Amino acid sequence: MEQTELKERRYVGVRETLIYGVANGGQVIGYNLVRMQLTFFLVTVFGIPGQAVSLMIFFMGIWDTMNDPIMGTIVDKTRTRYGKLRPYLLFVPIPLGAATILFFGGAEFLRGVESTTAKIVYMCITYFIWEFFYTIGDIPFWGMSAAISPNPKDRSRVITSARLISGAIGGLVGPVISIFIDLQKSGKIGMDMRQLFFILGIVAGTFGMGLFSLAGLCTKERVMQQSEEPKISDCFKCLVKNKPLLLIVCSNVLGTVESIADAFTQYFYLFTLGSASLSIVAGIPGTITGFLAYTFIPALERRWTSKQIVIRAVIVKAVVSSAIFLIGAHWYRDPRVIVPLMMVWGVFNSAVSSIKMVIPTKMIGDTVDYMEWKTKERSEGTSFSLLTFVSKLTGSLATAVSAALIPVIGLQQVNQDMVLPEGGELNTRFLLWAIVTIIPAVLNLLSLIPFIFYDLEGEKLDTIHRELAQRRENLTGAAADAE
Repeated sequence: MEQTELKERRYVGVRETLIYGVANGGQVIGYNLVRMQLTFFLVTVFGIPGQAVSLMIFFMGIWDTMNDPIMGTIVDKTRTRYGKLRPYLLFVPIPLGAATILFFGGAEFLRGVESTTAKIVYMCITYFIWEFFYTIGDIPFWGMSAAISPNPKDRSRVITSARLISGAIGGLVGPVISIFIDLQKSGKIGMDMRQLFFILGIVAGTFGMGLFSLAGLCTKERVMQQSEEPKISDCFKCLVKNKPLLLIVCSNVLGTVESIADAFTQYFYLFTLGSASLSIVAGIPGTITGFLAYTFIPALERRWTSKQIVIRAVIVKAVVSSAIFLIGAHWYRDPRVIVPLMMVWGVFNSAVSSIKMVIPTKMIGDTVDYMEWKTKERSEGTSFSLLTFVSKLTGSLATAVSAALIPVIGLQQVNQDMVLPEGGELNTRFLLWAIVTIIPAVLNLLSLIPFIFYDLEGEKLDTIHRELAQRRENLTGAAADAE
């Protein structure tokens, strides 16, 4: 009975759950600005060749393979009176905000500079600084989702809050940019794209980071840690031995291609349908169902294991995306047909995306518990460093592939504007339709292969949670006796 009560006790209140979500919303304002608009900003607005952007992202990915795990081990070694995660969340919002402003201010700062080399150097330096501080903040933030409570239900709530609220706040980035693109091209605003992105960078770097700072100011670490600092070598050993975590990472890497659609959605609406603002209309139903999907996650968890939920979500998206592509293949240039189709597609796509934003993150928390149960050492920093690394790696790979595909599918850059020449051999508009719908979703089925070997679910996971609850109760009692 005591074990059950300890496991079912709610440690995190509604206020803290909401604050954690709002903090993530502030963080993703800048992240979504970078992730969704990186290629468009650097190539079209800043005037940097796509090949240079692709090369920078490739080398930055190599740096991340070293930086993220090292940062994770540093977090796991941290022992302060504020905890091991909160100190970083208290510190990082200010430098990360400044880095965001510097990066998106580049096109405005170098407005009169003709040297492509100077632009490339500025891009590489400021993007490196942004990535560096983003890592320092992101690893402890998601590590907090596992340390905020020993109760798996609490963790699911805070992760859902983070994904839901960040989706609402960060999701405004895309529509706002789409509106301003159309307004700027029609000459209805006295602002060019350089100034627009500079202002967006300022908003993300001040308002966004102000919200992100709440994670350090208003959340608590509640899972007891060892008093001794683990060795760096021990942190890496735990990482290598954590088979369930490595399988989740492999699945995420194999699903990289799914993100390619994001980079080409803007081009599809602009060149194939003739208006970037149509993406807002098409996205309205998906926005609603994306939020509603979060409320159904507890019901899904009662019926299926996390692994089963992910598998079903990926398959549903592949089937629906294939059907949408085939139905619209003949009318892919007709907004009257395609916009309603994209509305239907968005309903399923957003629901699946919401589910996949929560469940795999919770599964990483389960792998932290698994290693604590197995080795008596918790490694939130190292484990969630892989989440950060894989998130950036898949985003970087998708962006690099997207930048490389731009000239391949027939798009050309002319005087810092992306154009689609008429009369070419390639049917670029149809290729954009395929890239946005069927290709990423079908190839994403490869991400299910690692889950064939994933067994951290059901009775095995319940046993781990029961035994850890008893172990922590004994540890708390021993600490009280020592005092």
